[in-house]
Amino acid sequence: MSKPKLIEVTCPHCHSVQTEPKGAISTNCRACGSYFKVGGERESRVARAPKANREVFCVKCGAPNLVASAALSTQCIRCLHYLELGDKVIRGVQTGKLYAYDEVLFAEGCSFKGIEATGRRIEIRGKVFSKLRATEEIIAVHGSEVSGELHALVIRLERGSKARLQSLECARLLVSGEAEISGVLTASEIVLSDGATFTGQLHVPNAKLEVGSGVNAQFDSITCGELTVGGSVTLSGSLFADRVAVHSGGILNSSHIYAAAIEVDSGGFLQSRVEKVVPREVPPETLSHAEAA
Repeated sequence: MSKPKLIEVTCPHCHSVQTEPKGAISTNCRACGSYFKVGGERESRVARAPKANREVFCVKCGAPNLVASAALSTQCIRCLHYLELGDKVIRGVQTGKLYAYDEVLFAEGCSFKGIEATGRRIEIRGKVFSKLRATEEIIAVHGSEVSGELHALVIRLERGSKARLQSLECARLLVSGEAEISGVLTASEIVLSDGATFTGQLHVPNAKLEVGSGVNAQFDSITCGELTVGGSVTLSGSLFADRVAVHSGGILNSSHIYAAAIEVDSGGFLQSRVEKVVPREVPPETLSHAEAA
């Protein structure tokens, strides 16, 4: 049997020198009896690769959470809100709540009737009856149906989609499908493209509203910053805007228009009783009277 390799170690208490087996972790001094750790060579250990992490922001309170990249779920350290991590595909009939963090796909043929669903990007191909919240984008594609509420930075209702909503909140709304808003709509920019049909009431005082060629839109009333009409717009009530422009081929029918500036291009059609004012300066009683007229 081969003898173990020895190394010399020095006691930190009495400075006595003695030999110990290579790889020893600790020992007792043979001169003074004190215990000390050995600072000699140790057997090398297998280095472990550090775990990959990512930062996840809670969709409820916004708090940052550091989690393992491979984690399938987490709970916010601040508000204890539960989040499912990783992309999700929803198939068949499902109910309940879905608090996902990454991409969520409601697959073709599915029927989701949960109270609420969240994700980074949400794509709807089936039928969804819920309140949806996305940190980036919500898209409803051809053949999809959605009702309830939509909240995201960008919302796209594509041609062939149907939306019946009580509330819609976004920075940019792009519509080329069928949309009906029965409640509150909040947006900075609204673009209705060819093929879109839109019904409801718009109260977006600082927003730009663009109604493209081929669009047939019917509104109870509109309050916006700028309105550009290239398609057909019919209002049963009044229009309040800083600026109104009707392009060639555009049609605008309203009982009353209150605007600071109105432009009608050759080939455009405007039918309304017009008052040139700035909407924000119109007294409330005047607006109420105009709506009732």
